[in-house]
Amino acid sequence: KGKTFTVSYLVESLGLTTKLAESISRKVSFEEKGNPDSVLRLLKSHRFTDSQISSIITNYPRLLIADAEKSLAPKLQFLQSRGASTSELTEIVSTVPKILGKKGGNTISRYYDFVKEIIEADKSFNHKTLCHSSLQQGSAQGNIIRNVLVLRELGVPQRLLFSLLISNTQIVSGKERFEESLKKVVEM
Repeated sequence: KGKTFTVSYLVESLGLTTKLAESISRKVSFEEKGNPDSVLRLLKSHRFTDSQISSIITNYPRLLIADAEKSLAPKLQFLQSRGASTSELTEIVSTVPKILGKKGGNTISRYYDFVKEIIEADKSFNHKTLCHSSLQQGSAQGNIIRNVLVLRELGVPQRLLFSLLISNTQIVSGKERFEESLKKVVEM
C-alpha cells in the first residue's frame, strides 16, 4: 500500500513519470501526505522552483520523510545565516541535496563551503584560485577539494563528485593513497 501511495504522490505532486516514481518508491515509502507536503511547502517557502524540488527529491528521496520543521528548517536557516543568498541556497541544495541529510552545524557548514567554492570556480573557470583559496595546504579540506578537481578534469560527472564530497568515505582525502588509487584506475 505504501509504495502505491508513494508513486501516486510523486506523480501528482512533483509531476514525475510513473517509471521514475516507481524507482524512487524503492528507496522511500510513505502512506500519508502530511510529512511530504510539509517538506515541499518548506522548500517552496525558501523559493525553490518546482523543477529544483523535483530534482532534489529525485536525487535524495529520503528528504520527503525528514521532519520539515525540526530537521530541515533549521538546516536551511543555518545555511542562510552563513550568508547564502536565496539563489545560492537553492543552487547549492539543488546540486547536493544530501547536504540537508548531514547532522551538525560544523558538518553542514564545511560541505556548504566546499560546494560553494566548487560552483564558484566552475562559474569563473578559475580552478587555480580554488586550489589556493583560504583552505590550508595539506588540510583534509584542501586535499578533498584538490582530489575532486583532479577527478573532474578526468571527466567524472559533477553529480558524482559532489556525492564524494559529502560521503563519509576516505577515498578523496589522503594525497598519497588517492594518487596510488588514481594511477591504478587510469592504467586499467
